[in-house]
Amino acid sequence: MLTRTLYGALLFLFICRPGTISSQSADISPWAFRGYVKNLQQWQFNSVPNSLVSGGFFHNRLMLKYTPDSLWTFDVELRNRLFYGEWVRVQPGFAEGLDNDNGLIDLAFVPVDKPALVASVLADRLWAQWARGRWQVRAGRQRINWGKTLTWNPNDWFNAWNFLDFDYEERPGSDALRVQYQTGGFSEFDLAISPARHIRNAVAALRYGGHFGRIDWQGLAGVYRNRLAAGLGWAADVGQAGLKGEISVFQPIDSTAGVTSVSATAEVNMLFGGSWFCSGGLLINSNGIGGRANLFQLAQINLTADNLMPGKLSFLASVSHPFTPLLQGALSAVYSPNGQLIILIPTVAWSVANNWDIDLTGQLFWLENNAGNVANLGNGIFLRVRWSF
Repeated sequence: MLTRTLYGALLFLFICRPGTISSQSADISPWAFRGYVKNLQQWQFNSVPNSLVSGGFFHNRLMLKYTPDSLWTFDVELRNRLFYGEWVRVQPGFAEGLDNDNGLIDLAFVPVDKPALVASVLADRLWAQWARGRWQVRAGRQRINWGKTLTWNPNDWFNAWNFLDFDYEERPGSDALRVQYQTGGFSEFDLAISPARHIRNAVAALRYGGHFGRIDWQGLAGVYRNRLAAGLGWAADVGQAGLKGEISVFQPIDSTAGVTSVSATAEVNMLFGGSWFCSGGLLINSNGIGGRANLFQLAQINLTADNLMPGKLSFLASVSHPFTPLLQGALSAVYSPNGQLIILIPTVAWSVANNWDIDLTGQLFWLENNAGNVANLGNGIFLRVRWSF
């Protein structure tokens, strides 16, 4: 019911929204309204004949921000999607998964649930912020980004994300209270508390970020889902290369919380020839699968800061290059020795106009099959068109 009310209020404000500049003065309006509409068409297939499954979805995002004065800011953002096609029909429980909001407050609902047509509405941002001097306090559903690296983030304790979900640029949010204090000299304290419906799933942590010479670093300590946790992150430039890394250690408070686990990543990136951006990295996941992984495990993995990939060890290499100011290409490759998992992700992006974009993305998967051979077992092709306003 709350999401329906927010959705109706946001649509009303969009229809009746004030102009960005007052007609009576040159003062900027306290209201800021943005958004976009996307269509993503996808085709999924494997090596089995007649395995092609198609479908897609329309994705509309509405973002409303209100800043009445220099102290207060209010933000609400809705993620509205309409899924269609055989791709929806062949996934049992598809609508139920979209209607499951893991936050403290359920801000998701599914107004349409048909065999090949499902509509979903999710309020993934809903926060109020007070800021004065060196202090900033924000409460509500928000993105708490403590990650340093580009792909895997063991320090992202509050809202881990799946790098294969490329269509979710904003990334998930958490229901949390966050207090930040700038100490000066580019250092800060950051306290965040994210309660949960079950206390064992709550997260609370203190972060300190600062500089040591040319190294930008951070230290984390807190409680992560019934485990004591500590983390360290860093970023530095060495010559022409950028080096980044993160590590988190999770120690169970009691025997029911599992065993001690470590999640760590290191990454290096460099710009060649002024336009070729290359990046490489690795992820160590002590919670990973020691044996052969499969596509089902990859698709169903419950992504958390201590479990970012199915395998114990994963490698990533990527390169991107702008062929023209409006046309860019990229290629990423992921390899995990567990099950000989290989993922190739080619992308071509074209900026058609100031607020129109088109991109074509592939996700190609190879795995070791039951015969011990590495075979192509699944692929996805995604064509996306976006209009921003």
